[in-house]
Amino acid sequence: MKAVSRLVGGKELTLLGILVFLVLLGGFLSVSYGSWSIGKQEILQILLERCGLYDGAVDKVESTIVWDGRMPRLVVAFLVGFSLAAAGAIMQGVFKNPMASPGVIGISSGAALGAVIALYLGLAARSLFILPLSAILFSLVTLALVFVIATSRGQTSISTLLLAGIALNLIFGALTSFVITLSTREFDVGRVIVTWLMGDLNNRSWEHVQIVLPTTLLGLAATLFFVKDLNILMIGEETASNLGVNIRLARNSLLLASSIQTGGAIAVSGVIGFVGLLAPHMVRGLIGPDNRKLIPIAGLLGAVFVIYADLFVRLVVQVDLKIGILTSLMGGPFFLYLIIRHRNRFEYL
Repeated sequence: MKAVSRLVGGKELTLLGILVFLVLLGGFLSVSYGSWSIGKQEILQILLERCGLYDGAVDKVESTIVWDGRMPRLVVAFLVGFSLAAAGAIMQGVFKNPMASPGVIGISSGAALGAVIALYLGLAARSLFILPLSAILFSLVTLALVFVIATSRGQTSISTLLLAGIALNLIFGALTSFVITLSTREFDVGRVIVTWLMGDLNNRSWEHVQIVLPTTLLGLAATLFFVKDLNILMIGEETASNLGVNIRLARNSLLLASSIQTGGAIAVSGVIGFVGLLAPHMVRGLIGPDNRKLIPIAGLLGAVFVIYADLFVRLVVQVDLKIGILTSLMGGPFFLYLIIRHRNRFEYL
């Protein structure tokens, strides 16, 4: 108990309580409101009935709307936001850079390219699991490519890793644009690809939850296993080596975990940018850099971002605005703010 009290203080508990409340409130609003509004009592009865805890009569139409339509969409939004924010926290810790995010070494672009290829070739229509598998596979291949480029004589340079990621981002972005150009010959395929690239949670089902839940849990488990090593790595590699940390194993495992989380999230939601940048940075400013607290709390904040962004595009705006567009409109100015704030730390020629 003393160890727990030292790890989680009053500020962390307050922030955690606020985020949990926001998640529950967002979940209630997401399940209750839409083109068909459903009351609190009916929602509770439906959820209890689906869990086998209520034997009374429920409206079958409302039950389908809540359980098969809105609930999986809510769960996917939570898992996607959590995964992207946790992956961003890992990246910022490994690279010791507050402007790092899942897209910094090309992982997001690689996953997007894999998904777009699966959509263009019609493979995604054969099975719901082909698109996420393609996205995750390409994210892992991207990670492997970056490490091959950045590793020389058994040593991996962080700066070279970042530069390789920038280069692969450009290459994969160009290839994605090329595939989109080819897909314009078939209107329906092109529309699906463009919509997916904008980030979208429409028509999500429990099958999508089955895709992103394992990647979220696997990535989080691996991250928490190496979280103490990550804290030491942030002090410096020389210090970490002197304290017995296997630097290569810890760093590679953490980046692999972030790749799995990012690939799984992008696979079910499309490209939702800047969540992995904003959430960890904001939480770090509130509770400090200890990744044992930072990663799970940043994950919750990322989930709040995506849940409320989905609520905004679904209930507030009257046009077909996609989540990825909204998060980019929010994240772009924030990224510029970070650049201006940290510009004195940059090296000038």
